[in-house]
Amino acid sequence: MAERSLEEIGLEVSTGPVVDFRLKEYLRENPEEGTVPLLYPAHFVNGQLEWPRQSKKPNAVIDSLETRKWLYPKGFYTVVRRFSSKEERRRIVAHVVDPAAFKSDAIGFENHLNVFHSGKRGIDGDVAHGLAVFLNSTSVDDYFRRFSGHTQVNATDLRLLLYPGRPDLQELGRWAQVQGDITQELIDRQVAALHGKAK
Repeated sequence: MAERSLEEIGLEVSTGPVVDFRLKEYLRENPEEGTVPLLYPAHFVNGQLEWPRQSKKPNAVIDSLETRKWLYPKGFYTVVRRFSSKEERRRIVAHVVDPAAFKSDAIGFENHLNVFHSGKRGIDGDVAHGLAVFLNSTSVDDYFRRFSGHTQVNATDLRLLLYPGRPDLQELGRWAQVQGDITQELIDRQVAALHGKAK
């Protein structure tokens, strides 16, 4: 497996730009006309996106001149929660955001998510799925725990990781999309197979 920096594979990672208390007047409990989805970690449950979801968190943000600079265009993204509890099995938990889940042309990512993107735009769908598989592997989680003792996963931490090359990520992503339920064992086996390929 080729090991590349994020920059080498044409990707970036940033903290979700929507800080909810700063945009409080623009947040809405439920989607309505003139709003776009606002995604929190709470919207990702058991590996699946649940939006809208009834919780203490809003589901939408008004799309206006004031908020547009904080929004990303609709597209494929990979997101990683910034915080986990000490009891959780993994520090790094990644999910794919599929544009098919939304009708709007923009998405808001709340500040407790790290977002993989390309110039603040969506990324290739196969790459997004492959990235999520790679990040959810035990080997990545073990590596992260070795160099970081805290439960917070920052964008800076994710920039320091080395990633499979784009073709390998696409291969992983295509594999993931034809599986049913993907177990940790399947993920680890597939990522280990990539590691076994010639560099």
